[in-house]
Amino acid sequence: MLTNYMFLVIFLYFCTMKKSNYNITMARLLLTVVAMAVAVVMVFSYAHPSENATVRKPIKVMGGSANIKAMYRFHDINDTQIVAAQNFGIEPLKARINIDSALTSQLQMVETSNAFKIDKLTHSVPYLTPGAAQLLHTIAGNFQDKLRNQGLAQYQFIVTSLLRTEDDVRRLVRVNRNAVRKSCHMYATTFDIAYNCFEKVDSMPDFEGADANHRILVNTLGETLKELRDSNRCYVKFERGQPCFHITTRQ
Repeated sequence: MLTNYMFLVIFLYFCTMKKSNYNITMARLLLTVVAMAVAVVMVFSYAHPSENATVRKPIKVMGGSANIKAMYRFHDINDTQIVAAQNFGIEPLKARINIDSALTSQLQMVETSNAFKIDKLTHSVPYLTPGAAQLLHTIAGNFQDKLRNQGLAQYQFIVTSLLRTEDDVRRLVRVNRNAVRKSCHMYATTFDIAYNCFEKVDSMPDFEGADANHRILVNTLGETLKELRDSNRCYVKFERGQPCFHITTRQ
């Protein structure tokens, strides 16, 4: 549409070039101003795409601990979880450079999906044992099923920590007073899921569920973990110093 206007302005401009009185000169000036204005509008229309082309940002749903500690008594302490970690996990790796040698047979890379998101990791790497990776995907699948059954939209929970090498643990202990040197994360059997933040997923055109608040989301995640814990699939600890569930596979 704007292109058509530009052609019209240019055509009229050249038509006035055959005459040279004052009125025609003013007409040329006016047409020039109009042409420049149309050009500016065109530039801004391309620089600012329409609403249909707008990239949607993830919608975060955030909150505190609510009453989940009272509702879900997840008190499987580190001394309990470390036994399962040692039984089902790998030998701790000294540094990240050693991961390649263990990757093929013992570790599985974990990547963000529609069901969960891997956070920006600073003191861990996205690897787990096959058993722990399967547990994570089971938690995510059960969580999504519960949301759907409630008529709710899809939300990702956030995985904040996975495998840590011995070097990672040493660095973390220096900056986090809640960290322990005898960490279950070193065995690749353990991961943390945040309970203070979820992200809405805009990738299900075939299912439009209702929005959920933080309390609903964290309680749904709590129910999911309780069922798996009660069936001896995992140990769970409610962390208060860091807003997460600390989970270790029992397989």
